[in-house]
Amino acid sequence: MFVSSRAIVLNKVKHTDHTFILTLYTEAEGSVTFAARMPRSLSLKSRAASHKPHLLQPLTIVTAEWDHRPTQQLQHLKDIQAHAVPQFGNIAISGNLIAEALYHALKEEHQGDIFTFIHSSLATATDNGRQTAASDENFPVVFLLKLARHLGIAPHIPHPSRQTRDTYFDLINAEYTATLPQHKYYLLPYDARHIPLMLHLDYSTMHLLSLTPTERHRALRVIAAYYRLHLPNFPQLRSLELLGDML
Repeated sequence: MFVSSRAIVLNKVKHTDHTFILTLYTEAEGSVTFAARMPRSLSLKSRAASHKPHLLQPLTIVTAEWDHRPTQQLQHLKDIQAHAVPQFGNIAISGNLIAEALYHALKEEHQGDIFTFIHSSLATATDNGRQTAASDENFPVVFLLKLARHLGIAPHIPHPSRQTRDTYFDLINAEYTATLPQHKYYLLPYDARHIPLMLHLDYSTMHLLSLTPTERHRALRVIAAYYRLHLPNFPQLRSLELLGDML
């Protein structure tokens, strides 16, 4: 079956001197992995400075064409056109962090059903005219919190005005508790009280989130830990470790 679909680059790995493995999250078929040759089978028609395969960096928005064969693990890419590359201001590694999280979080059961959310979110990241430095830095935090809702793993959190003080947050059971959980995956009351505020942030208000680089990295580590607890086979994120090394 011939398919032409909008897609988002999640991962690209060199396979041989003449081929690479490309994973895209497609609007038509969800997460799809391709074997592609370079450069003959790759026809980049981007408005970027040069049309080369290395422009397919993580989160590039593309249109892909291929003959989809469900029984094959690797599909054969016929053509791909790059349209936009999201920019993340002062923290270029954020793109790799988001792409790595998406790569591991998006399974076959998510057949493009959250493509619109991801696409519109990345469009926000590329709209530099409306972004501030704080927005650039906070985008990964807000994006991953919003993504959790679309994946069906976000906790049900009361409005900040109804939040009870001096309660722990149990990351495994995704709920507040007045007693200390009998495991290590929880947040102390000081941290737990910030969850409702952060979950109610949007891209238009994320510049209001005032975090130091260390606090932001810790927030991302907590979110990643929550993903590992609620998504099968979700691993430690290498990009998050690299971000920590930069602090």
